[in-house]
Amino acid sequence: MKKMKLNKYSLLLISVFFIFPYSGSVAQEKSAPKELVKLQYFNNNNRVQYLILESTLKENKVISPRINMEYQLYLDSITKGTLIAKLKTDKNGKAKAFIPPSLKNNWNGAAQHTFIVTSGEEEIISDFLITRSRITLDTATSDGVKNITVSVMKWENNTWIPSPEVELKVGIARTGGSILPAGDEETYTTDSSGTVAVDLKKDSLPGDLKGNYVLAARADDNEELGNLLIERTVPWGLVTKTDNSFFQKRTLWTTRFRTPLWLLFMAYSIVIGVWGTIIYLIVQLYKIIKLGDTPTAKYHTDKSKSEIHLTDLVEKT
Repeated sequence: MKKMKLNKYSLLLISVFFIFPYSGSVAQEKSAPKELVKLQYFNNNNRVQYLILESTLKENKVISPRINMEYQLYLDSITKGTLIAKLKTDKNGKAKAFIPPSLKNNWNGAAQHTFIVTSGEEEIISDFLITRSRITLDTATSDGVKNITVSVMKWENNTWIPSPEVELKVGIARTGGSILPAGDEETYTTDSSGTVAVDLKKDSLPGDLKGNYVLAARADDNEELGNLLIERTVPWGLVTKTDNSFFQKRTLWTTRFRTPLWLLFMAYSIVIGVWGTIIYLIVQLYKIIKLGDTPTAKYHTDKSKSEIHLTDLVEKT
């Protein structure tokens, strides 16, 4: 029995000195936070070019934004003349920077560019490479069928060449930045000529007052080109007609000048009733005050009718 007790105590000591420290180190490894910095390039309609930096902190599989973090963004090299912008993250951990006009010659001087992100003296991102590109959108109508053609080109050897294998979303731009697919597929891939041809099957869609809506083609997070977007307004929608006669009727949701009569009757009856009661009380109060201000009246009684003789009382008794 003593040997058994010794064995139990020895096992307990081993678990305390070996197992618990090991489990503690594993817990520390799981909870070690990791800083993540992501950079995205955007080219909208071949005119507006900007970058979005996102800084997050990953801890125990939970990702949270890093607020008020300061970074520097450079083009190709870390020099004073190639500084794009000094960034500071917002409440979502994001910061936006446009390529300034002062770097136009640097941008047009090469086919590919590397964006560098630093934090103080530390280099955070150094391998974010983007190829200069452009995207176009053309439309045509053949035998009553509306066609959309999107072309993606990239700059190489001082000329624009087709960019194949680029995945695109092609369709009608909707509220919130989403794109309603023009055909049956969600996405389309450019061929060897860098083009995508799509027949518009979402016909009879409502447009604005003139029947216009916006076509859009977008490439999301392409490894070589980044994010590309092209938009074009076309008169392919149904003209939106507004019927204002509905609001000319007396209803609860129209203007105050079109209030229903029964509602006006109720409202005015309540107002008249309340103010009538108040005015009546004021008049009565005025009368009471008026009576209190008059002298006490003297009343004379007729002795022949009001005096009761003692003899009559005696006879009655």
